[in-house]
Amino acid sequence: MFTFNRNEQIILLLLCGVLIVGIVIRYLDSKNPDHIPDFEVHKNAVEAPSSEEKTEVPQVTSLTQRQSSAEVPSPKEKVPQVGELININSATAKEFERLHGIGPQIAGRIVAYRKKNGAFKRVDDITKVRGIGPKTLERLRPHLTMSTP
Repeated sequence: MFTFNRNEQIILLLLCGVLIVGIVIRYLDSKNPDHIPDFEVHKNAVEAPSSEEKTEVPQVTSLTQRQSSAEVPSPKEKVPQVGELININSATAKEFERLHGIGPQIAGRIVAYRKKNGAFKRVDDITKVRGIGPKTLERLRPHLTMSTP
């Protein structure tokens, strides 16, 4: 006959326990539906700021010419806040990771390249780092600045 080993027995007992708890919850919910509240979405639960409270966002001048609407990143992309530029000669890996498309590995490569070869002389020199090409540079350029080496 088929037998279960010790680990299989433990998993089987846990699954049976979860099944029993689910059956009990469903039974209790059917007897008293108000006892266990359902998930609800409350619209306007948080008061929106009035027009008087809104602050004006300052205009930012970038290193490139005006961007078309196709080049503006979507709200889901993680980019530095408006007006915040990242100095490629002094930024940490964590600061580079805040740029869209720059993960921990590429951020680490940028910092390692800078330590090995010294400060970048131009913003374009960041393309010497493996993983950053011309397209990535153009996407990041509005968010990058540099101090003089």
